[in-house]
Amino acid sequence: MGTGTKREGAQRVLDAHRSRANLQRRLIGGVVGAVAISGGILALTRWEFALAALLIFGLLIQFAHERMSTILDAHHLNGLNDLGWDPETTLDERTLTALESIVQR
Repeated sequence: MGTGTKREGAQRVLDAHRSRANLQRRLIGGVVGAVAISGGILALTRWEFALAALLIFGLLIQFAHERMSTILDAHHLNGLNDLGWDPETTLDERTLTALESIVQR
């Protein structure tokens, strides 16, 4: 149900593609942060609190990752819909070049 122009659709697809590339890096950063905070809790309190914190952080990170993946999929599909392209279109070099040229117009 896209309602934007082709240029906006192409930009939306490109942005979703770039954000998906950064998603793995952000996931790793979140896990490292959760482990570091849980390590601090372990050093200051009992191991049960550190384990509980790690489990809660893990659930929050999982929820955020799933939500971001769903949002990026929706942006990708809406952008392809705005372009009038097939939702099964794969983003190879040729397709990315075509999207860049649409955005540059």
